[in-house]
Amino acid sequence: MLDEFNKLGFYTIHNFFDVDLINRIIKETNPLFEYTDSDSNILQIHEKAPSIKEIIFDERLNELVTKILGENEPVQTQWRFKPPEGSGFPYHQDDFWTRAGHGNTINVLVHFEKTNELNGCIKVLPESHNPPFHSDGVSLNCDKGDITILHNNLIHWSDKNTSLDWRRNLLVMYVKNNIDYIRGENAKRKTIQKT
Repeated sequence: MLDEFNKLGFYTIHNFFDVDLINRIIKETNPLFEYTDSDSNILQIHEKAPSIKEIIFDERLNELVTKILGENEPVQTQWRFKPPEGSGFPYHQDDFWTRAGHGNTINVLVHFEKTNELNGCIKVLPESHNPPFHSDGVSLNCDKGDITILHNNLIHWSDKNTSLDWRRNLLVMYVKNNIDYIRGENAKRKTIQKT
């Protein structure tokens, strides 16, 4: 896993989380859509939906994150949702927002629906985390319960949702211990406590 992540800048693990947990979180978060003025995300969603901490502090996930980053802490959650006809998001690197430095943060995407090109799945440029080289873009076609780990300098984006279905995923950001990073006026990144 680590060799492939280091080479490509991302790594997907299928069937990582149980679908029952994913469905329970969907049920808990559905009412929150009525209270957001955003058409694409809710920041620090774990503060409104406590069951998300079951994902953030999952032992298997934490072992994987520690293999990549070393000692770390979770600092941000973001509920990303794309309704039918929802717009895409342009090419970007996540370190643009945190300025933590190359490889000092990772984002774990937890897929809450089957994702494909029709519903605006995330696309990546493999190897783009180590410029100047990269491979052609690939789509992250995933199923409910899959996870994708993204290097903070990997170039990625998404297109418009042209399907009749929603596409939702949870982003969890982890940062290496003792690294300075931008907290963010909107994101308000800070150490997430387990209890």
